[in-house]
Amino acid sequence: MKPTKLTISAFGSYADVQTIDFAKLGDSGLYLITGETGSGKTTIFDAISFALFGKASGTGRANYSMLRSDFAPEKSRTYVELEFLSGDRKYNIKRTIKNTGQDVVLDLPGGVSISGDRNVKMKIAETVGLDRDQFAQIVMIAQNDFLRFLQSDTSERLKILRTIFDTGTLRQFQEYLKELVRRGSEKRALILHDFARYEVDVYKRDEQFARWEAQIKSDTEILSEINKQIREHDKIKQDLAAKSAVAEELCKKFSDLALFRREQQEHNAKTAAYENGKIRAERGTVALHKVKPLDDEAKKSAANHASAYDGLTSAKVRAAADKKELDEAVKAADALPPLCAAQDAFAVLLKKWEAAIEKLKNLKKLQNDFSVIKTKQAELIKEQEKLNIINDTFNKADERYRRFQEAFIRSQSGIIADGLISGEPCPVCGSTEHPAPAGLPKDSVTETMLKEARLSKEKIQSDRETKSSVCGILKAETDTLIKRLYSDFSIHIPDTETEPTESVLSELLLQTKNETEKLTTQKETEKAALDAVSTMYDTAVKRKTDAASAVQSAQTLVNEREKNEQMLLKLRNETQTAYKTALKENGFSDEAEYKTMLVTESELSNLRQHILNYEKHREQLTRDITRLASEISGKKQPDIEKLRSETNKTKSKLEELNEKRDEINKRLGKTRDALKELQRAAVEFEKVEKAHSAVRQLSDAANGRLDFETYAQMAYFERVLNAANLRLKVMSQNRYTLLRKTESYDGRRRSGLEIEVLDAYTGRSRSSGSLSGGESFMASLSLALGLSDVVQQSVGGIRLDAMFIDEGFGTLDAGVLDLAVRTLSEMAGTNRIIGIISHVAELSERIDKQIRVEKTPFGSRIRITII
Repeated sequence: MKPTKLTISAFGSYADVQTIDFAKLGDSGLYLITGETGSGKTTIFDAISFALFGKASGTGRANYSMLRSDFAPEKSRTYVELEFLSGDRKYNIKRTIKNTGQDVVLDLPGGVSISGDRNVKMKIAETVGLDRDQFAQIVMIAQNDFLRFLQSDTSERLKILRTIFDTGTLRQFQEYLKELVRRGSEKRALILHDFARYEVDVYKRDEQFARWEAQIKSDTEILSEINKQIREHDKIKQDLAAKSAVAEELCKKFSDLALFRREQQEHNAKTAAYENGKIRAERGTVALHKVKPLDDEAKKSAANHASAYDGLTSAKVRAAADKKELDEAVKAADALPPLCAAQDAFAVLLKKWEAAIEKLKNLKKLQNDFSVIKTKQAELIKEQEKLNIINDTFNKADERYRRFQEAFIRSQSGIIADGLISGEPCPVCGSTEHPAPAGLPKDSVTETMLKEARLSKEKIQSDRETKSSVCGILKAETDTLIKRLYSDFSIHIPDTETEPTESVLSELLLQTKNETEKLTTQKETEKAALDAVSTMYDTAVKRKTDAASAVQSAQTLVNEREKNEQMLLKLRNETQTAYKTALKENGFSDEAEYKTMLVTESELSNLRQHILNYEKHREQLTRDITRLASEISGKKQPDIEKLRSETNKTKSKLEELNEKRDEINKRLGKTRDALKELQRAAVEFEKVEKAHSAVRQLSDAANGRLDFETYAQMAYFERVLNAANLRLKVMSQNRYTLLRKTESYDGRRRSGLEIEVLDAYTGRSRSSGSLSGGESFMASLSLALGLSDVVQQSVGGIRLDAMFIDEGFGTLDAGVLDLAVRTLSEMAGTNRIIGIISHVAELSERIDKQIRVEKTPFGSRIRITII
């Protein structure tokens, strides 16, 4: 990956859009990014990392809000756009920061674009070949992370190498072996638990299996003999059950026959009551169905006639009362005074009151107009005073402008005279001789001063015209209001000699108000009197109308009820005659006998059902006695108790045999289940024990003190150290060599990836932490370059065409600095660019291609220079 152009907008310390055209720096070699502290040098690295991965190069600027420039205007967009090469293919990525997150678009070769953070992240990983952490460790070494790889212990360095060389799969394999061991141990423990439940030693299981098999054989033989005895007793039980059933049935027949004969005797004793019931049912039927309907009709017609007679009497009483009310209503209406005169008088008074109200309203409006006119007049006076002040100011400004204008004209002749040259013509008169040229006046006025005086005068003139217009409008409004006031006032005081003053208006307003209040009181009094008379008149008319209507309705009702009463009287007499005739025709001597024999439908139904049940029961008893006497003829009653005793003995023996059989079956089932379960468990135990032993040995080896992943990383690490030493020996002038420490001082800590330094001056190895600042920088830079070499050789053919280093050179002396620059230049070669961020002055002299970052109060700016 090689950047060709970077565009930054409102990002970090850059307020506006800044562009770095890396193509101007060439395709290879070193270039320097220099500037004041805090100017935004590292922000360039942040921008490249943010464009590719959505994160800054270091860990201190992780929040989007921290990436937004504080210098940028509120409406400026914050974005980074990077154009870069991967091989010979060109890509362009643009990432924009928004309040809700970020938008990103990646343009691919061929004109295709993809968007969305997830899609772009996958494509960048595929194109660049590194993720953000790998990029920060071996391509863009941020200021805060520069020494991390050198000073890390084995555990931290293991994480770094895992990220760079993707050795996590080996660690996953180690964890997988641990999981297999755990599963095998759990399975083995479950099997041992099954053996422990039966108190069997897994390694002596065959002895217990033999004892259980012998027990199963013995219990099976005993169970066979018991089943034989149970079958024999079952047969005896069945025979006794058959005999008992026959005996029970015969005993029941003897018992039933005796019972039915006793019931027959009791039934025969009720014959007389049965005959009386039959007679009662026959006479009750006649009374209920032949006489009672006529009796009911006669009673109904009598009740209807009595009700009609009462209604007729009530209607006659009501008609008399209504006639009396009508007479009284007519007398009361005739005695009332006439209504028209009172209504006419009130209408005249109402018109006078409405006129007074309207006049009072108009006078109050005139009073308000007086107030408005006074306010307008006061406002006009104020505005006129302001206009006078503006007039004075304008006069002064006009006088000043005229004075400046005259001085300016005088100054022009002096300026022209100052430029005259003897022998050359005057631009005014054309003369080539200039015997008495004019001089510059002491109070000379420039054109700028004249222009300022003119503009000041014109502004005051504009203010004067505006204020004059305001005064004119106020004057016109005031005059119009006064004219309208005189016109309205003359309506109420026709005398033209009376001037409309506030005092005159107040006196007139008071008179009108008193007159209005007097008329209002009179109107309310007379209105109340008129309402009372109207109410009395309406009440009398309504009373007379209602009474006349009531008289007519009452008379109509009397006529209707007289006709109805006569008709119901005739019907009552006819039904009474029919009822008495029915009593004689159906054999009832009088009404008392009929009442005695009368029954309800329910009582009649009960009588008939009782008679029917009596006859059915008699017939059924006769049939049952005849049948049972025939069935037991010639037979003796059996000894049922003896059969029951023999049956109980047989049942007790069967229960005893069944209990014994259940006990043996239960013991036999438990023994068989235990034997079957543990035999299966024994087979599974053999498999698990064999597999578990092999996996456990492999896991112990893979997860020991030197695990698989560390072992593989040691190989990568040796290659990195070898590549790093090629640079370190040059920069340290063959003094230092980086070695992998093979032993740890602390036996409890993981080892294998620790670094020590061989010092050629002493011939001894020492900790990398004992290096000075400059020596640590050289070692760290060598390691970074070594990592870069090994990554290109090992990780999927990745090409690292660019490298970026942030600070650290300030700790080197001049000689070592020359060696470091020479080493980086050789590493860049003809196809790689290496960018260095530093404010070290010596680097500015040694590196001719530079990106200068200039800090200003309005945000930083970028400039490319080639010395």
